[in-house]
Amino acid sequence: MLVDVNVLVAAHRADHPGHAAALACLDGPARRGFALCAHTWNGFLRLVTHPGVFATPTPMPIALSALVAWRTRPDSEVLADTDAAWQIFERLCREQSARGNAVYDLHLAALAIAHDRVLLSTDNGFARIAGLRWQAL
Repeated sequence: MLVDVNVLVAAHRADHPGHAAALACLDGPARRGFALCAHTWNGFLRLVTHPGVFATPTPMPIALSALVAWRTRPDSEVLADTDAAWQIFERLCREQSARGNAVYDLHLAALAIAHDRVLLSTDNGFARIAGLRWQAL
């Protein structure tokens, strides 16, 4: 499965309302590994270290350690953009008349579709994307 940044943030931050559910998933069904992409690790680092998002942001060394731990699980993988992912992304952007934050979501959806992965997210908006296999946390 490809894990959305919102699941990573929730799993990492004990003060997040979805912490227990996200941690149970990443340390349960996804214990051996899951897929990440540049957007998810970049977004994770940007959010958990941001003083405007959390009153006590995560120090960068701790945030990086969390990512390293997830990336080095036995079955984890990093999904790369491919020509197929770009074609799916372009189609989704046109079909959805994408703007703003929706563009980010459509990129994740395109990667999941192109790499035949289930997308795990707390965002129910993914239900509107035809052809995407997704699971709500």
